[in-house]
Amino acid sequence: MTQKSSNQMWGGRFAAGPDAIMEAINASIGFDRRMAAQDIAGSRAHAAMLAAAGIVSDSDAEAMREG
Repeated sequence: MTQKSSNQMWGGRFAAGPDAIMEAINASIGFDRRMAAQDIAGSRAHAAMLAAAGIVSDSDAEAMREG
């Protein structure tokens, strides 16, 4: 069973909480946050590979790396 966060962003703004599917999707946010730097590094490397393979232009790859 997952614990409810006391810092839920919908608190006070809506009559009801989020649907169960949103609770499930957001359950991994703490883990996702810890992996963010690695995820970004992987995305930047992938953009470089796409450019090196001629799949995207160098300028498009740079735009992807810049975010």
